[in-house]
Amino acid sequence: MTTVRFKRWRLLSSATERLSQAGTLDAILDELRVSARAILQSDGVAVVRREGDRVHYVGEDAIAPLWSGQRFPIATCISGIAMIERRMIVIPDIRLDPRVPHNAYLSTFVASMAMAPIGHGDPVAAIGAYWRSTAPIEDDALALLDMLAKGASAQLERLTDQRLGKQLAS
Repeated sequence: MTTVRFKRWRLLSSATERLSQAGTLDAILDELRVSARAILQSDGVAVVRREGDRVHYVGEDAIAPLWSGQRFPIATCISGIAMIERRMIVIPDIRLDPRVPHNAYLSTFVASMAMAPIGHGDPVAAIGAYWRSTAPIEDDALALLDMLAKGASAQLERLTDQRLGKQLAS
């Protein structure tokens, strides 16, 4: 157990370093897509971008297809709700949560999930982790997901501050 835990935290450290070098929101989201599943030991991850009153599933890494490329109204999906409420949402059993649009999940492997917003103030994205089991989601996985989202948020804020600084210097 300790070896697995150490490996996950080491992977998080490497991903955080790569996030700190990302130069755009797309690069940040791509790094999350590439690294999050191994860190979280989940059956799938999705990265979601906010587009006004809709969300766009821009990438995923999963054991079976999820929603990559699809768009949904922000208020009717868990990624959008996490952004609106500015907090992580944890759903140990999707069948028991009325916020879950069950018709979108029926053809997937997803039985439990956690979704974390990305961005300070008004989140501009989210990262979701999915499991095919309804067993309680590990505390470590939730802590790691939170840290990934916060690392992505911090890099996004640095990029915004850099752009603002360049505009003020011009």
